[in-house]
This record gives sequence, structure tokens and C-alpha cells, in this order.
Amino acid sequence: MVQYWGFSYGIILGATLSAMFPERIRRAVLDGVSDSHDYMAGGWSTNLRDTDLLFAKMAEYCFEAGPDSCAVYDEDGPAFIAANIQSTIAMFKHNPISVPGSATHGPQIVTLNDLKLFFRDIVYMPLLELPRTAQILHELSQGFRTTLSAWKRDRIPELSQPLSKRCLEDGAYSPSCFSGAHTWDATYGIACSDGLFRLNQTKEQYREYANKILARSRLIGAAWASIQLPCTAWHARPHWRYDGDFHNETAHPILLAGNTFDPVTPLYNAFVMARGFEGAGVLHQNSEGHCTYASPSMCTGRALREYFQSGRLPGIQGGLEDWDGYGALCEPDRLPFDGYEEGTIPELPKGETDRKLWEALVSLNQVWP
Repeated sequence: MVQYWGFSYGIILGATLSAMFPERIRRAVLDGVSDSHDYMAGGWSTNLRDTDLLFAKMAEYCFEAGPDSCAVYDEDGPAFIAANIQSTIAMFKHNPISVPGSATHGPQIVTLNDLKLFFRDIVYMPLLELPRTAQILHELSQGFRTTLSAWKRDRIPELSQPLSKRCLEDGAYSPSCFSGAHTWDATYGIACSDGLFRLNQTKEQYREYANKILARSRLIGAAWASIQLPCTAWHARPHWRYDGDFHNETAHPILLAGNTFDPVTPLYNAFVMARGFEGAGVLHQNSEGHCTYASPSMCTGRALREYFQSGRLPGIQGGLEDWDGYGALCEPDRLPFDGYEEGTIPELPKGETDRKLWEALVSLNQVWP
């Protein structure tokens, strides 16, 4: 019998396990739910349903936090904050920033593409990252470049190092010119082998696909569409592949969990997948970010602990709107811009006494993904 807690791609594994070997499931939590049907079809097209809404929430949190905590605060309210952010992004599109070289790094150009890549990184962990996002957007609105250019150097360390001898021999854009390039090989091998991709796509066919993804998210759609690109020339196929419909009755009901605004695995998918497994429950955490660990919640922590220890699904029958199975809603215990810092364990939330559970939740938040 298996006890399983899977996140993100881990829910693809968990859903496949639950569908193929339902008799082995003692407990299974699928946290941050992808639509496994879409993933196995090679679509990657149902992930960005709520992504851009996260930035609307950023404006709300910024206004609530005030000018001392949020660099893009506007006293006229969240709508003005959101409009100012959009204006800054639009301005930056036509006015990239040049960064001169120094004794430690070469010159670089910081562009809108860099900003969108930054957005793709930070939306996973908004509790920790939204304050830095606000600072970057404020700097860009003033024509500064410090924080974003530093992020780009950290993300691409080759920018501050001389080219290696192997890179000079192999030529520009060869894998040897990118020290981290090898880390993606396994990702492509897994994703491209799992999915049924259209091989040898033409540029026009890929552009049609990319435009559909771009329409779902203006902020990270371009970066997301690039995920499928290596798969258009991936001919290796697995010897065994699950071709089922992700429907079965497990030995014990599984639990699916998701956040209100998850940027890459929307809550909607949790309900889609739950309908395929007899008696499944859904735990809805009213927060942002990828998977429930993105925002520590004692309510969520207790619900998951109870499920693994006793098997009881959280909530009640019909406890969530438009869901007739077991469901529960949990609130987070920390919000963006409230002073939450990486590397520290904040005080217990008001009224709570279970310090070990709180420290476990905060530690999980700070080491993933």
C-alpha cells in the first residue's frame, strides 16, 4: 500500500499510479493539479487559466500593505496600481535598458523578454517574491535597472565569466557555452516522451500553437509556449505508456489540493481530475502561487495531517461551490508584503499553539520548488 504526496509533475505520477493500481492507494494527495489528459496529449494548454489574475491580486495586497511595504503603492487604490504596472511594462517594451560593464561583469541589455522570464520564475512563490517584483517594477518606471539586471546575472552566470575554451571551439549557442544547459535534458526527455506531440511541425503550425498560449497569458505565455518547442523534434518513444482515461475507484479516496490563483496548475483542474476518481475530495487553499506549500496555512496543514493519519477527507459533502463531493476551504496564515522573509521562522499565527506543524509548513515553503 502506498502513501503519496505529489506536487506539480508529481500529480501526473500520482494520478497515473491511482488509475493503474487503484488497489495500492492507502493515501494519495495530488497537490497543484495539472490536467493529466491535456498533459499526456502534449498540449500544455490548460495551465495558464489564472496566471495573469495573480497580478491583480498583487495590486490588492500592495494597497493593503501601504507605501512603506510596497514600492508600487498608489493611494488611489488597486486599480491605479494595476494600471501603473501595465504602463511600466508597456513602456519597457520600447525602452530596454543598457547596463555598462564593470570590473566583475560584462555589459548587457535588459529587455522585456528578461522581465517576462522573471515573471515566470516569481509567480511560483509570490509570498516571497512579490515584494521584489514591486521593487523591480518601481525601478523600471524610474528608468533604473539595478535589481532586474542583478537577477539576470544570477540566472545566467555565464554573463560575468569569460567564455570557456570548449565554447570557443564549439561556437556560439553550442551547449558548452551554457553551463546549466544539461539540467534540462531530463525534463525534455520526460515531457516529450510522455506526451503525444506533433513531430516535425512547420513554423506556421508552431506559431498557431504559440499564439493560443500567448492569448491565455500576456505575462508568461511566451515562456510557457517554449516548453513544447524541443518536443517538435523528439522522436524517441517509451516502451510502455499509460493510455487510459484517469478514471478508477481507489482503495481509499484520494485528495486533490490547489490554490485560488495557481499560475501553472489552476484550481479548476483539481475539480476536473477529481471527477475521475470515485469519492475523491478537494482541498481549496485561498492563496496564490504553485501548490499549497506556496503559502503556509495551519488549516491546510491540519487537514493534510488528518487525512494521512486517519484517512478522513477535509470538509463536508458539498462543502465547496459546484462540487458535490467532500470539500473544504482553507485560508493562508501569511500574505505578500506582510514582512515574511526567507530564512526566518515567523511567530505562530494568532490563536495557534502547534509550533512543530507551523515550523514544518514554513520550512516546506522555503525549500520548494
